[in-house]
Amino acid sequence: MHTNRQQLSAGNVLGDRYKIVRPLGQGGMAHVYLAEDIETHSYVALKIMRDELSDDPEFIRRFATEARAAASLDHPNIVAVLDYGQDEKVRYIVQEYVEGKTLKDLIREQGALDYRLAVPLTIQIGLALEHAHKRGVIHRDIKPQNVMITSDMVAKVTDFGIARTTSANTITLTGGIAFGSVHYFSPEQARGGHVTERSDLYSLGIILYEALTGELPFDGDSSVAVAIKQLQEMPEPPSKYIGSLPKALDKIVFKAIQKSPQNRYETVNSFVRELDSFMRNPEGNYGVIVGEPNKVKTSSALGAQNRSSSNFNKVYEVENSINKNKRSRIRDTAGSIIIALIAIGLLVAGFIFIYNRFMDSAQDEVEAFTLEDYTGRDIEAVVEELNEKYNLVLHEDIVIDWETSDITVGNIFDQKPEAKYKFTKGEDQLKFKVSAGAESSTVPDVVNFPRQEAENIMINAGYNVVIVEETSTQVSPDHVIRTVPMAGNTLPVGESVYLYISSEDENTTVPDLVGYRWNDAVQLLEQAGLTLGSASPIGQYLPEPERVIIIQNPSAYSEVKSGSTVAVTYGSVAEYNDFISPTEATTQSEEIGIPNLVGTTWDVALNLIQSWGYSAPSTISVQYISEASRNAAHHQTNPEDCYILEQSLSPGTLLDSSLELVFVLGTFDDYQNIISPDVDETVTGGESEPSVN
Repeated sequence: MHTNRQQLSAGNVLGDRYKIVRPLGQGGMAHVYLAEDIETHSYVALKIMRDELSDDPEFIRRFATEARAAASLDHPNIVAVLDYGQDEKVRYIVQEYVEGKTLKDLIREQGALDYRLAVPLTIQIGLALEHAHKRGVIHRDIKPQNVMITSDMVAKVTDFGIARTTSANTITLTGGIAFGSVHYFSPEQARGGHVTERSDLYSLGIILYEALTGELPFDGDSSVAVAIKQLQEMPEPPSKYIGSLPKALDKIVFKAIQKSPQNRYETVNSFVRELDSFMRNPEGNYGVIVGEPNKVKTSSALGAQNRSSSNFNKVYEVENSINKNKRSRIRDTAGSIIIALIAIGLLVAGFIFIYNRFMDSAQDEVEAFTLEDYTGRDIEAVVEELNEKYNLVLHEDIVIDWETSDITVGNIFDQKPEAKYKFTKGEDQLKFKVSAGAESSTVPDVVNFPRQEAENIMINAGYNVVIVEETSTQVSPDHVIRTVPMAGNTLPVGESVYLYISSEDENTTVPDLVGYRWNDAVQLLEQAGLTLGSASPIGQYLPEPERVIIIQNPSAYSEVKSGSTVAVTYGSVAEYNDFISPTEATTQSEEIGIPNLVGTTWDVALNLIQSWGYSAPSTISVQYISEASRNAAHHQTNPEDCYILEQSLSPGTLLDSSLELVFVLGTFDDYQNIISPDVDETVTGGESEPSVN
């Protein structure tokens, strides 16, 4: 079957380091794969530039921009870029693998989100944007599809493919097409105007609107229609959809999505602060607009609201002139005709202006298309055609069910949905029933077989074999864990069977303990072949039945040696709820004591420090126990290997922005020496390093 070079198979290795495991999805510029970092034995997300863009200098530049922009950022609410490079003609970006779903998927599944969830998620996205803006990076494509949500409701912003620095000019493609997604980008982006940090703020306001209501504030039959609404309309208030929403949220959202950037919040920081205040007191007075707010009038033409664009301004003036003439009953027919002709000409020009601007960008959106009747055709040709026309991907958008049949091998004899169905990529799945022939085989059962024996069985059955190594504590090394397709499934001779083989190294995956009760967490560790290590309270000591796990180290889903220990920080149910919600943590900060962070890694500690918000100590700095430890586990370059050995403020000290907090850092071995002292260690002298901006 035809395969693009960027549609890689399991087992392919890029850069002599990243081994493909399986596809995860695709975007406008790239295919995304789950891959294993051979050096660290950890999972990463690998973005591969699409074939059709790999020779386009503009998209190559955008791809490089994403790598550089995201790599310059270091924030718990931003998906980290770990590496980027090129393997022959394949350009790739290596990101941290975030297990979860997009905010768009969450809204699709749940509809309108409770504001007690939607607002904290928006705050987290805002904190990520604030971090980027402080470093001179504007995202320019903020939308729920570009926000990952983990199982514990942590938001992580990704896809900096069209980001730019604040000193750069607006990036456009041939024809002046403005980058961004039409449902979420700002009016100034719609006009191709100057893009600032407040443009990202506008998009964040649109996301909050959609999260609160489950509805897009602006929608239409085409990109042009949506863009026009972005320019000249204001949506219904969110409380009209969800009557239980506090009215203050309407004002906050409307201030964020004002047409004029000057009428929006001055910075994302001020937006986050107001959302934080709202969560403390929903009855307060918020969303006060400095300046004249938007006044939307019904008009039959463009431009009634936006006067910064000369084309729309002219149309607006001509319309008003015509209406005024009608009201005054001017009988100069010739003059009226001339004015009308001018108006029509300008209207046409305005429509052409917008149409040219958005027509090509509309192709970047995921648009529905009408399915044809594919029955009777060869599956290989159909899959290739759907991939080339609509970027549908096998095993993601297309599923094949092979069945024994007298029909020619490879021919489609059924499809779901049927012909004429409006199919939307990313929302629908196309399922084909395909003939495997009258004498087709079924996949043999080789689970728990030795690798070589299983491979021989599959080859003798007429199948191609693809080997995928995977860690398992249940299956002996070099034995089969499972097969894809599963045993007993019909599969034509000559197709590929994936054998998942238990790797020889005795690694195991750390389970996700956060949110579990103490006894349940201990049981999960035992099932994974791990043991409980040090346990520290985030506040006061609690008996085991009352404990809920709040922080764990190593982090969930990381690979460790069997028998390793996992350190945890625990607290009460209330303390757990405070921790996972940045809003709750910041609004109640005066009642929260600084936890004992000794024994946690810097990446875990940084997540907690970020949640303290504006009540965090004004100065937070670090020292290292030795110069060797500084080089081996620096908190900025290797936060997951950097352990907190000491902290200057005692656990339980109430959070106060006037405090100064100093951490002593080192390696895991340093930490082990502290809890089981064999050798005296001394802290490296010199000034402390600032650690949190």
